[in-house]
Amino acid sequence: MAKAMILMGNGYEEVEALTVVDYLRRANIDIDMVSITGSLETVGDHGIQVKADRRLEDIDAGEYDAVITPGGMPGTRMLAGDERVLKLVKDFFERGKWVASICASPMVLEAAGVAGSVKGTCYPGIEQNVTFKSHSEDLVVQDGNVITSRGPATADYFAFKLIEALAGREKAEEIRAKTLARMVEASFR
Repeated sequence: MAKAMILMGNGYEEVEALTVVDYLRRANIDIDMVSITGSLETVGDHGIQVKADRRLEDIDAGEYDAVITPGGMPGTRMLAGDERVLKLVKDFFERGKWVASICASPMVLEAAGVAGSVKGTCYPGIEQNVTFKSHSEDLVVQDGNVITSRGPATADYFAFKLIEALAGREKAEEIRAKTLARMVEASFR
């Protein structure tokens, strides 16, 4: 079974973080919420308190297949300013493990020296702070082992792409069906 971690510094975008955790767990993918604050207690950008599963200093990165960063401010800046996070992201990228960032958090990819190697996307306006090999306006972009996405309203699609990467297309389609994504999409046609 694949194992992922989502890194949480105080001020993360709750929708992006919790949607990913919820959907990956629905897909039977083991995902840990990992706090970089030194405490299991975290607080999102909109004041929602979440108790993380683990602290960064207590994990063995070798156990994981994917590292995920949610957006939000100042959470993104907290992640991008933490040398442990940057080393982890760069190491996962170089080893061909999955690296995924949504919204403002591709700034973490920039700080880790990864963004310039991939095509990616981010929250509108953030691209001024991220030098992708090429920028896309797509909702979700996968380039090699890196997945990026635009923001809170794209969190479902970001999670589906992560499920596809970690557990296959069939599992991603199963979760799309169970969460009524197909029904919602059909109603907007």
